Amino acid sequence: MAHAPFSGGESASGARRLALALVSCGLLMVQVALTKVFSIALWYHFGFLVISIALLGFATSGVWLSRRPEVLAEGGRLPARWSGFAALATIVSLWLVIHTEVDAQHLIRDRNEGALFFQIAILVVPFFFLGGVVSATLTLHRAEAGKVYSANLLGSGLGCAGAVALFDGLHLSAPAVCLVSAMLMGIGGLLFAKGSGGKAVALPLVAVLLASRALIAEGSTDQFYLDAPASKPLDFVEQWEADNKPKRAFLENGEELVFFGEPRELSGGRVAATTPYGETVEVLFDDLVKNEDGSARLEDTTLIEFTEWSSLSRVDAFTWPASLPPWGLWGLSSNYKGEYPLQKGITIDTWAMTNVMQWDRAAGPPPEILEYLPASLVHRVKPEADILCIGAGGGMDLLTAKRFGAKRINGVEINPSIVKAVREQLLDFQGGLYAEDDDEGDPNGVTVHVAEGRHFLERDVDENGEPNKYDVVQLSGVDTASTTQAGAFSLSENFLYTIEAFDTYLEHTKDDGLVTLTRWVLPDQETGHPRNTLRLFVLAWTALERAGIEDPSKHVYLVDSNGFSVILFGRQPFDENQIARLDSTCQDLAFKPLYHPMRPSVLMMPDGITPMETNWYDAFAAAEDKAQFLADYPYEVAPPTDQRPFFFETSRFTHLLRKEAFLSPLGGLTAHAILLLLLVLSVVVAFVFVIRPLRQLGQELAAGAESKLRAPVLVYFACLGLGFILVEVVLSQRFILYLGNPLYSLAVVLFSVLIFSGLGSAWSTRFRGPTLPLLVVVALAVIYPLFLDVAFDATLMLPEAGRIALSVILLAPLALAMGMPFPLGLSRLAEHDPRLAAWAWGINGYTSVVGSVLTVILSILFGFDVVVWIGAGVYAIAILAAAGLGGSSRPEPISEESVSSDPLPETGDTGEEPAPQPA
Repeated sequence: MAHAPFSGGESASGARRLALALVSCGLLMVQVALTKVFSIALWYHFGFLVISIALLGFATSGVWLSRRPEVLAEGGRLPARWSGFAALATIVSLWLVIHTEVDAQHLIRDRNEGALFFQIAILVVPFFFLGGVVSATLTLHRAEAGKVYSANLLGSGLGCAGAVALFDGLHLSAPAVCLVSAMLMGIGGLLFAKGSGGKAVALPLVAVLLASRALIAEGSTDQFYLDAPASKPLDFVEQWEADNKPKRAFLENGEELVFFGEPRELSGGRVAATTPYGETVEVLFDDLVKNEDGSARLEDTTLIEFTEWSSLSRVDAFTWPASLPPWGLWGLSSNYKGEYPLQKGITIDTWAMTNVMQWDRAAGPPPEILEYLPASLVHRVKPEADILCIGAGGGMDLLTAKRFGAKRINGVEINPSIVKAVREQLLDFQGGLYAEDDDEGDPNGVTVHVAEGRHFLERDVDENGEPNKYDVVQLSGVDTASTTQAGAFSLSENFLYTIEAFDTYLEHTKDDGLVTLTRWVLPDQETGHPRNTLRLFVLAWTALERAGIEDPSKHVYLVDSNGFSVILFGRQPFDENQIARLDSTCQDLAFKPLYHPMRPSVLMMPDGITPMETNWYDAFAAAEDKAQFLADYPYEVAPPTDQRPFFFETSRFTHLLRKEAFLSPLGGLTAHAILLLLLVLSVVVAFVFVIRPLRQLGQELAAGAESKLRAPVLVYFACLGLGFILVEVVLSQRFILYLGNPLYSLAVVLFSVLIFSGLGSAWSTRFRGPTLPLLVVVALAVIYPLFLDVAFDATLMLPEAGRIALSVILLAPLALAMGMPFPLGLSRLAEHDPRLAAWAWGINGYTSVVGSVLTVILSILFGFDVVVWIGAGVYAIAILAAAGLGGSSRPEPISEESVSSDPLPETGDTGEEPAPQPA
């Protein structure tokens, strides 16, 4: 008699469901954490790869188990061992990814594609075992598929909440969260091993001990430290440290001295040392803290003064050595001949940069250099302004407003770690600019709000509900190249650069107020066609027309400075005095006109770029049929909307084989190119490891009595995998503005969808078939896009807790219904060849892999709401396919005797999750 996988008792079943929940919790947590690892080790949009890797691992394991049913004879020992394997593979693959050098920005130049594929391949391993744990547990407990699937989803939901807690509560690093996840997998394996014999305990126990040891050492060694790739700005600092080996000495008064090179002895018992800023500092030797032998106590140190992880990103603040080129002075006028102030740098995920400039408040106004930056142009016509700066970062715009005597300064910054770094570590360096009580006793006080800029403005109203208005609303280069949603393809979904956002900016400016934005120019290298800057110009023009301005031509002023453009626009046309001041400033600072409200502009293209025969800004302004102009233009420069908030994606899929559409102007591939390559990679790899084995299984099934079920099973479970991904991904986007933070949207949407889907799975036994739940999913998916905006607008002013609670209420009905079709579909197959269930799960996993990429492509092409409706259509097809599944939706429970005597026929009931993962 074969080994019995279960004792059949309720306590054992409960323990195994708990074990599966723990493994699923670790699975979701490691998936979230790996997106952050990829954001730093590779590039922010490669975080999306994690989803495809995970889904591929799940699908591959199910297919493998369906072709090796004999391994399930191990019963409960199999999930125990594979949980241990998953934990060990997580630790090993994490170490290998961190220590494999890949610079994604120069992948082709470095001929290092093999290293990238190695990283991808090694990460499939833990997800293979994790998927196998879920698959095997569902198989061995197929009589309780609803309850088991529910444990999987509930555990995943808790994993989402746990990841947020570890990142934002404890500020653990992404590698540390991966190690915690491995511990949970190992503990789950120990629970699986309960009652399965001593040997089953060994592997998960080893995994728990190894994960614990690695977690303890994680903060004190460099084994799991994520270095910046060579193309990222933080690497400049890390390389400077490697070359100069900075040290620090301690003074008796508690201060520290950071220097590099060898300290020099001077007369009079003095010692001189050179700081990273190139300054020579002299101290008395007697003032230094000594070792026991009387020598000065010196320690190796780093220029990185602050590092903090959160679910948004990793933020590093550091000293910027004077020997390196100036940091973050984007668009600085070529006419500036003065000295550069001392600087601190801040990076987000080692890439997105912001600047902290030294200011001694007691010595006078902020440095003169601020007047030579393009972001200062608005202050020439709006001095002493009441200004709102969105994307405050390290405070450059705020400091510039101080320089020009702004009477009230509000800064909005989405990343709390940046504000924390400036306030706690760099406050004195910047003259207390970010001090929380800065406006007490200071007539030009600064108030910094931690919030998403668009959400802040939407809620920024007076007691009568009218928008609070400013002289200036300013955004300077606001975009963050980091993963802000676990598993999300953080392309360029940015709700600050949509036509609805520009409407909001104008609503919050006074009648004579101005909106100003600074951005890269980045024209086409071969033809000189502008891209982002022209799109910015079109956005401003369209927003003015929507505000009732019949002829916006006199309301816009656009210039370029060293590759950075600054645009000014407002509801009032520029008067002669304002034009004169702007023209005079541009002449003094060598800013080049791109669009002038009074005369045609003569473009001077940057070196190395083909001059344009046409000024496309003037051409758009003069075009009678602007829609046709935009359709004929070689790049996508039409105004983005909240439905398609992809401002930075100016490529068109139809032009993707062209060089400039395939290669990013900043280097590397465009997001469109990455999406296309990911789609092709997903299809090819999944075909090799999933479809080919499934075809062989299908051919075997075709020879049996169940051949008529192949087509319904194929269509039904393919629709479930694709439909779930389509709906889930878009919902996470739709709640961003309402909740005010991409992170909150991720946490609330993903947590709610997983938890309520898990409850729906547990309650699925109340239904005789999947038709009714599928009809509910289709109906709600059709309705949601129609009423969400209405609900959001009506409740936007609720406190945060109220908006989160309402979001959960809105998501619950759809999520409950979405959790039922999968276990109900599996139960329909209970009386047939069990390999049908394995085949179904593999198809489901395959469409999830492809769908995770396809969802983003469809969102770019058609918009979020249309993608939800496409998802509803996919679920509708599943309704038609469900009729052909046959069987009963309420199979009789499998007795302990039948499981003990014949465990292998249950192999096919692997009905895998594809645990709904965020994308």
